[in-house]
Amino acid sequence: MKIIETLIFLILFMVLGFSLYLLWLNWPTETISYKPVITGSLQPRQVSVTSQFYPNMRYRDRRISYSIGPECNEKKKNDALMAMALLSEKTSLKFYEASDKAELKILCSDLAPEPEQQDYFVAGEGGPTDIINTSLYYVILSGKISLFRSEKCTEPRIALHEMLHALGFDHNQNSLSIMYPVTSCNQEIDNFLIRDINRLYETESIPDLSIAEISANKSGRYLNFYIGVINRGLMEADNVVLSIYADNSKVKEFDLSDIGIGIKKSLNVQNLRMPADVKNIRFVTGYGPGGAGIEIFAGNNNAELILENNKTEE
Repeated sequence: MKIIETLIFLILFMVLGFSLYLLWLNWPTETISYKPVITGSLQPRQVSVTSQFYPNMRYRDRRISYSIGPECNEKKKNDALMAMALLSEKTSLKFYEASDKAELKILCSDLAPEPEQQDYFVAGEGGPTDIINTSLYYVILSGKISLFRSEKCTEPRIALHEMLHALGFDHNQNSLSIMYPVTSCNQEIDNFLIRDINRLYETESIPDLSIAEISANKSGRYLNFYIGVINRGLMEADNVVLSIYADNSKVKEFDLSDIGIGIKKSLNVQNLRMPADVKNIRFVTGYGPGGAGIEIFAGNNNAELILENNKTEE
């Protein structure tokens, strides 16, 4: 019996010792603060040589859907179609008719801007009606133009002028440009406008995930962090995931689902268990099965944590 009691005692002692060891490993220690370093700089907006209501205004895709209001007579319909044909000939833009939810609505009645549209909608002419700032682009979700004024030129100068308003372009001071405030028959879609349109639409309609902000600290083996992931691109990002790596080994993957254009999703996590001797902690945004995968800029999807007192420069 004594041998059995001794064995039981030894086993209990070993279990207690192992439990104390685990408790020591996981016991909260002094909180360590980290400074995040986001890999890849955010790409700045390019400066336009023409005048837009806001910088880098464009529709999601170079193929833009349109509808023509039933109140427009045959002459005004033909003016609108000819104007779109001229834009398609001189730029990378293409237009197609859509009976439902058209991005560009062509009307033949006087237009007035809503109060929130005063900065990018010309009364009586038109402009964007719904835009979203993604920090990379001011994406035009929809626009309207008015063919209320009578056309006196052989070619549709008024329709061209107003369509360019709907594309985000404001008036300029070049009297030979189609965007001069006073219309005349010798005005053209000048080379500056053509160049800017082609530059704006050279980017494919794809997402652009970016880590917008992050803060983190660690107590013992437990990581606490807050992170914001934004889609700065031109298309919804499908099936987004956030992966956490400790010394290149994946610790955890979080499903962020879909992220719309200009939308930021935030994640606040407490007490994520990490390896005891981890030296490098890295966050990576990406896509699960069925996600887009291709982005405008792929270099801003990573963030690394370094100690606050580390002298490494960003």
